Amino acid sequence: VIGYWVLSSIWGVFLSVDQKLRAGLLAAFTTVIVSIMSVHFAKYLERKAEILSHLREKKIPTYEKIVQFIFRITFAEKLGNERPTDHEMIKFMTEITQEIVIWGSDEMVDALYDFRMQSIKDTASEENMHIDVLFTVENLLLAVRKDLGHNNKNLSSGKILGLFVNDLQEHISQSKEGF
Repeated sequence: VIGYWVLSSIWGVFLSVDQKLRAGLLAAFTTVIVSIMSVHFAKYLERKAEILSHLREKKIPTYEKIVQFIFRITFAEKLGNERPTDHEMIKFMTEITQEIVIWGSDEMVDALYDFRMQSIKDTASEENMHIDVLFTVENLLLAVRKDLGHNNKNLSSGKILGLFVNDLQEHISQSKEGF
């Protein structure tokens, strides 16, 4: 009610002044309002960018752990290292899940969930790796990239996998033959 009364009073004064003065007042008032709105909008965008930057700083170590662990599993035998034990995998998933719940985007939570569910279904040994697990890993890696700001626009299915799975086409062919 008070706001209406104030606006109504200002409008009454505005209409009572000379038309030339009214045009000048309107231009000045519009300039002030636009300036104030621009400053507030710029501050809003700056704050939003600051929050996103802070979140990105928190996400990067978690996502680096995920990628390192995937590569550790994938390349353990080729590098002469032992594959992680079941206990190590459970410990890793417990820690990463806690971090993703706090810092991960919705897409990242979905991708980690899909990865976990697919991992439970399939055995992840290199001799018996199923194509579904491979593409679930790729989707997880794409979600990591997207959450860090990449648009993944020109990355077709299999491009990320092709960086570290030499016989990807063979796995895809075997998978199609199984259907």
